[in-house]
Amino acid sequence: MSWKDILVLVTEAAVDEPALALGEALARQAPDAHLAAAFLTPLPDEPLAYEPTVVAGVWAELLGRARQEAEAERKKVEARLKQFERTYELRNAEALSRDLGRVAAVHARYADVAIMVRPSEGPGAELREEIIEGVLFHSGRPALIAPPNWKGPTIGKRVVIAWDASREATRALSEADDLLEFAEQVTVVTVDAKPKMFGHGDQPGANIAAHLSRRGLPADVRNVDSMGRSASLAIMEEAETLNADLVVMGGYAHSRLRELVFGGATRELIRTAKVPLLMAH
Repeated sequence: MSWKDILVLVTEAAVDEPALALGEALARQAPDAHLAAAFLTPLPDEPLAYEPTVVAGVWAELLGRARQEAEAERKKVEARLKQFERTYELRNAEALSRDLGRVAAVHARYADVAIMVRPSEGPGAELREEIIEGVLFHSGRPALIAPPNWKGPTIGKRVVIAWDASREATRALSEADDLLEFAEQVTVVTVDAKPKMFGHGDQPGANIAAHLSRRGLPADVRNVDSMGRSASLAIMEEAETLNADLVVMGGYAHSRLRELVFGGATRELIRTAKVPLLMAH
């Protein structure tokens, strides 16, 4: 069964074009799918000042400006959606920047998947990362992250499953069911995996490949040696070698604080992935 309820989270028409294109590609794979876009407006924080009347006046001006700029972008998004040959729904939501991730999560709860664009260096990158993390941690739904310049036209034909035998990886694989039915090639990739009773078992990758095979998805296993690379870089280079059009992986096996301080595969892939990522937590 394909995803029937597809949600694209957008804040800027041009920057979010890859996410809109990915949403359209998924909708085409399911003839009766419902495609929606939620336009998210980040509002400025209340300014600090000693005089309440000054605060109220300045903040009102800032809010008005933010909403005016957002409305111009929303109209561009609506014009873009009208190019799609199917019906669509455009929703609107606004919140303070620090709350926008949770607002996005609420919208994502009522869809099968939430699609976003990978953050790039520059203005707005931190906000986009907050939105992705909000969906992953608070929606209970998978996040599908499009790299900049993604044009498709299809997704899920050549799939890499980044497998570390964790609960998060298992959850992501389960969420990928509706895409895997279109797969022509599935490759389980592990990085520096070791046999372990409470993890990979005797042969890393073998058990999950057998599980996929029983579902009619024969999968190859590649146990990759990082050779000093980060796990995320090893995964992405393997995906590029395989010409994969989708990487499935668990998100944030460690706490966000630990990943922020020590680094982690989730954060690095969110920031650098060159192919779409399907993630779940």
